[in-house]
Amino acid sequence: MSRLLGRNYRLTLKDGDDELVYEPPMQIRFSVDNRYGSEGSLAEITLYGASGRSRRAIYNKFDGISLAAGYGEQPGLIFLGDIINMEIGREGVDKYIKFYARTAGGAQAGAFVSKSWGANTPQIDIIREVAESLLLPVEFIGDFSDLPRALKGRSMCTSSVSCMNELADIHGFVWTMSANRLTIIRKGPDGTLAKRNAPPHLISANTGMVGSPQILLQAIEVTKKLDPAIAPGDQVDVQAETRNFAFSQVYTADMMQIDPAGGSGIYSVLNVKHQGDFYGSAWDTSIEGIRE
Repeated sequence: MSRLLGRNYRLTLKDGDDELVYEPPMQIRFSVDNRYGSEGSLAEITLYGASGRSRRAIYNKFDGISLAAGYGEQPGLIFLGDIINMEIGREGVDKYIKFYARTAGGAQAGAFVSKSWGANTPQIDIIREVAESLLLPVEFIGDFSDLPRALKGRSMCTSSVSCMNELADIHGFVWTMSANRLTIIRKGPDGTLAKRNAPPHLISANTGMVGSPQILLQAIEVTKKLDPAIAPGDQVDVQAETRNFAFSQVYTADMMQIDPAGGSGIYSVLNVKHQGDFYGSAWDTSIEGIRE
């Protein structure tokens, strides 16, 4: 039945140049959590139906993993990272292998910066070089042109993650590792985040919204059919006729003044979670965002 609804996925296990690919009709369950912060994206992916021989081979050989999921013939990439732990278990008569993985895997955890930059080096060059040491393509969102030069130069000798956190505190940006890139997003003077130069994703009943948005004071939580295109740093345009309040000040906060649009409007995406159960009910994307 799930195939009739257009669901599709491609799970790829990697060991150097060797790959092992799983696709429908095999059963899969997954939860992929993309959040701001240095820990990167986290994924829990459970595959059912692999033979005992295949499970043992996977357990002993593969350490990289990617997952594309969505609808139609070309599912979109929602996770790419390292396998940290594997679990072989049983649910009733069904045996499974479960992968615990993260984008900030072994290569990122072991990344180190030991370098000095000369006088008058642009700060943006320092940020870029430190980010590139984490071995992912680097994406900048926002205007960094006002950053000063390092007049006396700079030296750094510590883990790349610590360097990035220090630079983020000094220069006013947030950063995250998700799917296949490291994203650096500039913060404005009021703490708002810069936006990608792209139109917002429309989320409405006509584009696959699931249920009603959960309304916080200046934020929203909304779920739609699985959409691999939405990532932290994007914008969403939420158009909803119904909504649920999800904050403790519901008896004291005047939402007609705080949010006269009733939850509809443009939000900057902070966190994205993809969840799927190929033969079950879940095949969706949950978004947390703050109002523009």
